[in-house]
Amino acid sequence: MDLSIIIVNWNTRDLLCQCLDSLTQKVEGIEMEILVVDNGSTDGSVAAVRGKFPGVRLIENPVNLGFAKANNQALSISKGGYLLLLNPDTQVKDEAIPPMLSFMNAHAEAGLVGAQLLNGDGSKQNSIVNFPTLVTELLNKSLLRWLFPEKFPGKETDYPGPVEVDSVIGACMLVRREAVEQVGLLDEEYFLFWRRPTGAIE
Repeated sequence: MDLSIIIVNWNTRDLLCQCLDSLTQKVEGIEMEILVVDNGSTDGSVAAVRGKFPGVRLIENPVNLGFAKANNQALSISKGGYLLLLNPDTQVKDEAIPPMLSFMNAHAEAGLVGAQLLNGDGSKQNSIVNFPTLVTELLNKSLLRWLFPEKFPGKETDYPGPVEVDSVIGACMLVRREAVEQVGLLDEEYFLFWRRPTGAIE
């Protein structure tokens, strides 16, 4: 199988259905599976997926396990050679996934690739981020991008092609399975954005 698409959901039923619609209607010619991990939603998300998208593999958690742990559940049972971690509030354009797969097939040294994220009106969202440092956390990030665009790239820059970055925004990450096998699954101490401090109580 070429691709496993993994979506973690928590109470975003309508957005999730729009996301799944975009995947089932616009992604063609790729052997893929879609896995949805629901983190204890109370808005009817599970029933909506079951009713409208019977081909989706659904994992139901009774409580919100967080981003990393829920993704790991799906990663552990996925079958694709590539793994696309996708947010439920995204909609995939026709031309989005095939170029990402082509890039990965042509660059065996790349473990992960992201995409240019867009707002609903087509304007660009930030899709990449620098590793956090004292400078990035204390100073205005927009100012840093304006003053030092090569060191702190952002959505203001037009890229003619792929560019190497510190990290990509987690809304859309295409990962090579071999990379996951080499470095391991996601660190489950990250519930969403930040790592829980050592000794934190559940």
